[in-house]
Amino acid sequence: MNDKQNWYAEFGSANNDREDTVFDIHPDVATAFADAIRNRVNVQGPHHAQDFNDLTATIAQASRLIQHLEAFRELAITAADRTSHHADRKAIAIAAAMPPSRLYRVLEKHGQPRDRKNPNRKEN
Repeated sequence: MNDKQNWYAEFGSANNDREDTVFDIHPDVATAFADAIRNRVNVQGPHHAQDFNDLTATIAQASRLIQHLEAFRELAITAADRTSHHADRKAIAIAAAMPPSRLYRVLEKHGQPRDRKNPNRKEN
């Protein structure tokens, strides 16, 4: 890629009343992100980045995005669990695409008790 100053992605709403432009996003990362939120299952490799430096920069940006989204997902999981003492943890685990054991680790990491019936009980 020769024109690195012009990397950008535009995101608009379904009824086109709002559009955001994000600069300094690698085109392959933007495509992968758009495909992911559109639930496209046929994952493709990079099409724009060709040389080693462009590919490693794309990898680095994708990694930062993944880390950010993982942190966001954990906070959303915790928020969903805090909506009610009876929040459906099985539904949360399904939405998060993670087994219950990992869900419980995420919840405990963010201060949510594993056992909501007896929050003072320690798990071994």
